[in-house]
Amino acid sequence: MIRRLGRIVFLGCLVGAALLVTAPAVQAVREGPMRILLLVDSSSAMQNFLTQFRAGLHAFVDAIPEDAEVVIVSTGGQLRLRTPATADREKLHGVASGFAHDGGANSMLETMLEADRRFLKVATDRWPVIVILSTDNATNSPSESRIDAYNKFMNDFLQRGGIAEAFVIKGNQTGVVTDISMNLTSNTGGKYEPLAAPNALADRMKAAGERLTAEYKAMHQR
Repeated sequence: MIRRLGRIVFLGCLVGAALLVTAPAVQAVREGPMRILLLVDSSSAMQNFLTQFRAGLHAFVDAIPEDAEVVIVSTGGQLRLRTPATADREKLHGVASGFAHDGGANSMLETMLEADRRFLKVATDRWPVIVILSTDNATNSPSESRIDAYNKFMNDFLQRGGIAEAFVIKGNQTGVVTDISMNLTSNTGGKYEPLAAPNALADRMKAAGERLTAEYKAMHQR
């Protein structure tokens, strides 16, 4: 559950001893309109889930604050910008309706690091939010340099008051996508939602949008 506090003290947790570090206690202020980075898996692994992914995107867009900006980026093979930051709901629904897979491997970690740098860090007047929508089947572990890069990103994201939500369709085995999703959501006070099947995805993503909206309204009432 999202903490409804003006100033938020974060204390990270360790997920995967060889992968992710504990974040130090950080004080951060959440203020300003949201800029939401939607990281959507478009790899070969999600091609059978297109209908449910589209429904989830539609439900989420309908539930977030009216003035929230959304950037949609896909992660199949490499970063692909589906739409730059916009609060135009018609445009966002159009992207959701036309979302298709790119094939290849899921580059979630690399895409998240680059997308944060390009689309969130530059918006210094916006409250940064990351929402992960992904499959996860165990893949090769990331290199040590990528682990270090993630840990630096995570601590910086905390300093900026960021929050993350994650929805992961899990396979028989899980890997780095699950580890990152659990670590990032736990550190930021967001919610990690593993799903064995994508049937409930629209309802879960709608609920996430409503949580963010409630937090946003509470913040502006203080």
